[in-house]
Amino acid sequence: MARSNVWVDNKVFDGFSAEAERQNKTLFAFANESLSVATKVASEGGTPDELYDLWRATTLLKQIDVVILPSDFMDEIILKLYSADKDATLKMYGDLGSRLVGVLKIAAADITDLPKIARDFGGLLPIKNLALRVQPMKGEFEIYVVGAGRRIESTECANEFLVSIVRGYGYDVVKQEVSVGTIRLWITPSNTQ
Repeated sequence: MARSNVWVDNKVFDGFSAEAERQNKTLFAFANESLSVATKVASEGGTPDELYDLWRATTLLKQIDVVILPSDFMDEIILKLYSADKDATLKMYGDLGSRLVGVLKIAAADITDLPKIARDFGGLLPIKNLALRVQPMKGEFEIYVVGAGRRIESTECANEFLVSIVRGYGYDVVKQEVSVGTIRLWITPSNTQ
């Protein structure tokens, strides 16, 4: 057993010590457990920040009872539903966005926080990038999503989902462009706020 002194900020030590006590563990046991996990993650190319982001995403996903399926499989299911009843399928996605906006607001209180949530959930969501740009001269935002489905049908469903979320944050969509895998929305604060 190696013995070493490690220097940490007082605030970090106080939080670490309090958490060890809360879990009824010695500092030695809690430090070994924590450093072991951090080392495993780092040895496989990860970082402690990614570990935290994954834990945060998993915790949020548990609240909404998510089942993760491969995106190709989901594209096939969406295509079948969309072909059978386009309007009902789009409505289902819009309703889903409306139901989830409350949970999203726990992690992203303001709409400008959505890109951070998209990054945190990057490995779990079928999108590659979500960016939000402020257009101050016009008083509107532009939301740009890349990787939202591999077919136009799934991209249109993702668009309905996103539009409902935007509305749940109190914004109106003034313009939208949808093409396979990409969505662009221009939004302004709703007049009904």
